[in-house]
Order: sequence, then C-alpha cells, then structure tokens
Amino acid sequence: MTSDKKWWEKEPLRFECQADCFKCCTKPGIVYFDKASIENAAKILKISSELLKKEFLLWDDGHWVHEVANGDPCAFLVPEGCSIHNGKPIQCRSYPFWKENMTSKSMWSLVGAFCPGIGFGSHVAITTIRKFLNQFKL
Repeated sequence: MTSDKKWWEKEPLRFECQADCFKCCTKPGIVYFDKASIENAAKILKISSELLKKEFLLWDDGHWVHEVANGDPCAFLVPEGCSIHNGKPIQCRSYPFWKENMTSKSMWSLVGAFCPGIGFGSHVAITTIRKFLNQFKL
C-alpha cells in the first residue's frame, strides 16, 4: 500500500517571515484581490474601494489584480513594510505556501534560496499548510 501523503506532510516544515525582508513584495507577478481584500485594503488606506481599484488595481480576466512589474516593488510596500498588512490578500498571507512552491521538496528548496524565512522559525502545522493551499483558488 502506497502513501498518498504529500512530501510536506511527511516531514516538518519551518517558516517565519524575517524582519525587514520584503523580498516577496518585490517579486514580479500578479496579486489577486477578492472583494474582502479590496474592502480591507481600502479601509486601512482610508480611501474608497472605488479609488483603490482606480489607483492600484486592474480588471483582468474577471478578477481585480495588482501587477508588480519587474524592477518595481508592490505599490503597497513602504519602508516599514506592507501598508495594508492587516488586510492584505490571501495570496500574500499564504506565501510561501503556494501550490507551485509545494510541488516538490526540490522546488521548496529553490524557493528557500529566494525566501530567507524558509527553514527558520517554528514548524508549520500541516493543517495550516493545507488551509493556505485551499484558500487561494481561481
């Protein structure tokens, strides 16, 4: 009988964001904002949801997104860190536990070369990892 467990269910993973890192906030890509993320970010920034969309987001293929261009940090990154930290999108909260990063132990190691929080801190519970992987779906 073979085990259906994923590699990350067989060995404990450690992760803890490192102070003043913000590397994931400078990586080019797309950040998806659902309705709750838009409302939370607007409230934190003390602007309307409509203004947040107009100033920071694009409507792309049925989703509101924030595009981080190559060479530019996320528009919400300020010297102190994420300006919308307490209301940031699920995608940001769940990093580095993204499906593409969890496909294999070697991929996780590759991501660890970029993200200094991988391999540090407390063990992350399997239930937490599963929750992150299941939360962000398009």
